[in-house]
Amino acid sequence: MAAQPNVSPSNQAQGATTPEVSPTSDAAASARGSVSGVGNTVLQTAEQIEHKLQMESRRQVLAAQQSSGLDQLVRARLGIYSGLFFALRAKHPPTAAHGLRVAMGCSKWAGWRGMSEDERGLLEVAALLHDVGKIGVPDSVLQKPTQLDGREQMMMEMNYGTAAEMLRGAGGGERLISLVRDARGEYANAHGEVSDYSLGARMLSIVDAFDSMTAEQVFRRPLSRERAVDELFGHAGTQFDPELVKEFSKLIDEVRPDLEAAVANRWLNELAPDPTPGFWESEVPVSCGAMQTLVDTLFHRRMLDSLIDAAVYLDADGQVLIWNRAAERITGRQASSLIQHQWSRELMGLHEADGKELGNEDCPLVQMLSANVVVTKRLQIKHTDGRAVQVQFTALPVFAAGKQYAGAILVARDTSTQANLEQRVESLETIATSDALTGVSNRAALDTELPKFVEEHLGTGQSGSLMICDIDHFKKINDTFGHQAGDEALVTFAGVLREGAREGDMVARFGGEEFILLCAACNISTATHRAEEIRRAVGRTPIASLKNTSVTASFGVTEIQPGDCPSTLLARADRALLSAKESGRNRVVQLGAGQGNEAGTAATESPAEKPKKRPWWHIFRPQRLPPLLETSLLASVPYEIAVQKLSGFVHDHQAEIIKSDGTLLCLKIDGQNLADKRRSTERTSTLLLNLTVVAVQFRTSRNNTYQSRTRLDVIILPYRPRDRRAPNLESQATRLLASFNSYLVAQVIDDSVRENIFESR
Repeated sequence: MAAQPNVSPSNQAQGATTPEVSPTSDAAASARGSVSGVGNTVLQTAEQIEHKLQMESRRQVLAAQQSSGLDQLVRARLGIYSGLFFALRAKHPPTAAHGLRVAMGCSKWAGWRGMSEDERGLLEVAALLHDVGKIGVPDSVLQKPTQLDGREQMMMEMNYGTAAEMLRGAGGGERLISLVRDARGEYANAHGEVSDYSLGARMLSIVDAFDSMTAEQVFRRPLSRERAVDELFGHAGTQFDPELVKEFSKLIDEVRPDLEAAVANRWLNELAPDPTPGFWESEVPVSCGAMQTLVDTLFHRRMLDSLIDAAVYLDADGQVLIWNRAAERITGRQASSLIQHQWSRELMGLHEADGKELGNEDCPLVQMLSANVVVTKRLQIKHTDGRAVQVQFTALPVFAAGKQYAGAILVARDTSTQANLEQRVESLETIATSDALTGVSNRAALDTELPKFVEEHLGTGQSGSLMICDIDHFKKINDTFGHQAGDEALVTFAGVLREGAREGDMVARFGGEEFILLCAACNISTATHRAEEIRRAVGRTPIASLKNTSVTASFGVTEIQPGDCPSTLLARADRALLSAKESGRNRVVQLGAGQGNEAGTAATESPAEKPKKRPWWHIFRPQRLPPLLETSLLASVPYEIAVQKLSGFVHDHQAEIIKSDGTLLCLKIDGQNLADKRRSTERTSTLLLNLTVVAVQFRTSRNNTYQSRTRLDVIILPYRPRDRRAPNLESQATRLLASFNSYLVAQVIDDSVRENIFESR
């Protein structure tokens, strides 16, 4: 069997540590952002399918005679393999959900390439069931949150053979089995010999790795889409087909509403038909069972997500059933990666009130189980970012009929006194900070809080995101229904945004129909998922003045990254919103590499090359101004993609292009955006950023193959010679270099890297 790809999710336990990938990477999205079905449309349609399947399951409770939407979905695409998908979903729902997203991504790509129906169908089935062998992996291994040991790794690798046996036993042909098997292999071996794997296997390998890197895991933060594509480029020529990686990067950036609609129709309408009215629109039969189902599915879930207390439901075996929004906020862990995961003190970050380690015998859940009584204690929860939250922790036992233990409810009430963004605004208690129409924060409050928001997250290294959104075709609403109806639409829209906000967030009206949501302690992947939830909520909220129809909205999402200031953060989010508008509206687009990864800080943590000391007699000769910073960087993306990313940097910094000549570029950048906002008296200076951008070939040490990369020679100088004496000038230059590298995500070129770089002829 060929060696498996290092980036593939198949070699990791659910929630395991970060896959073995190069620490330096570059994103391959253009300045306009990642838009397409492999990104947003795949996620959106997959969640719609999941929603339809859940609704279908509930209709079975209300009316058993109705057919299952899940049966229709699986049988339409899998036929006799449907039992395998059901078994995988019962074993581990996150793995099945991953398979669904990968299958839809492959379907989009196959349609984009114009593959035959036979090839496309085979690829979809292989993608959907590529992890089916995990049915045979013990839960203790599959759900282990830390690195697997040798024995456990061997058990995990057995799922490859198990998958082949299961597919063969279900009647799968050799084409299907080899496609699943080969997708785990590498494009080229250590000697540089290229494998003869099929096109479908090479495509599946890329989409599988991409979804694994961008999905929320228990103990691993997801990568932004830009960084994930960057990792693919970093392993092109070794693990992945370099030409297909380039093609995939174009696919996720290309605006193709027709193709997206075709994929949605293929997966949502054709494969999950809904012959009866949907749950949301249907009448609920007047019966005790039906009303209880309504309460359980709608009212109960809504109540849980609106609670300010963290609530966690466990089954009798201690597996997580529900992890509400407050639990996500207090712990920093996302519900999507925790469902059916074994609960533990470490998972929730439980410690003694003084911060010491909580012993097993002192755990409230253990004490509750031993006595079958409610246990309440003062404890501390440590957030994934290191923050400590004091809580009152309660464990309540749940019993089924016959007094059999059925599970537990864990409740954590935040008793800390830390203020959050919204509380700081509310504490002013003045109309000056609230929008008169919608009641959310106004532009003045946003202008006050945004610089604090950026500096606090940069200072702590904590993830923080911003989403900007507006109502689609708002002018048409005013023209058709009148301005009063437009005002009601704004109020309703603001209300949905407030419902989607969490404690610590801030909702503000930016102007007109545009709103901003500051998402504290939230990475770009989670913020994008939340924006999708809000977008769907907007679409199903009726507005009386619009004849009980609803509106749609578009969203741009970005995350704070090193070197950012409020203006660059807003500009990047605004580019993402514009891309959402241009690609058809009623969608979410994310843009930016995000904060905190080894590659992202490499250029600023490593010492830049200092100018050589000049002899004393230089004063008698005309000399050019010595640079503040000078360094050479290597981006792992090809030249044309690096140029696209560079254009985003220029746009967001409102840089003036002083000179552009072939590979040379000189930018003038206002230092006002580079000052430390915590120092209100800091003098700012205008800087010059001189760039030389060159396409190069990089020789990999593993198999001596060559990859297309980009070298960037960077020189930062003061624009005016007299600014050379300005205090904090070097700190502004350092911030500019950090911001530049956040867009390019490149590594510093040292001697070991330089000897493997060859200029393209």
